[in-house]
Amino acid sequence: MSSFTIRKAAEWINYQDGVIAYPTEAVYGFGCHPESEIGLARILQIKNRSWQKGMLLVASSVEQVIPYISDEGLQQLDCLNQTYDYPVTWLLPVDSYVSPLLTGTHEKIAVRISNHPIVKALCHAANSAIVSTSANRAGISPAIHAHQVRAQFPNDLDQVITGNVGGFSKPSAIIDADSKTVIRAY
Repeated sequence: MSSFTIRKAAEWINYQDGVIAYPTEAVYGFGCHPESEIGLARILQIKNRSWQKGMLLVASSVEQVIPYISDEGLQQLDCLNQTYDYPVTWLLPVDSYVSPLLTGTHEKIAVRISNHPIVKALCHAANSAIVSTSANRAGISPAIHAHQVRAQFPNDLDQVITGNVGGFSKPSAIIDADSKTVIRAY
């Protein structure tokens, strides 16, 4: 992964309503800036996914997700610093300005502080959390290699970052930060 590749992806995310694909902990993901209505709508169209389901955010630091969390949720941020042997996505109360294209019909937003080096580099370069949802059309298995993304979506994406997924065999666990209820086990 070159620094030029990461900088270019950050430019797509921040300035051009771009949609990129990048490796995450277990699969390739689609991403855009969390405040880009155009980017969010493009991802939903590419995936042929209903807006009601919502998507999640990945970040390289807690500070990057704070703008999307409600005042109530800010009191629950300690969960993001907990470490596990597998990736964990936390559900936190969402700020009212966040687009329903991102949250779907949910009152909480899904966020994960990622240890994947490419995700961390992207978020750092963009100085922002980024949207993350599996790189696939609804009902199809997610891509785990860049060539699979390029083959399935030859004209839909602004950039595909080549790299290895993080070696996890399943998507992240999902835990409600308030109730500690496990929504999806790892």
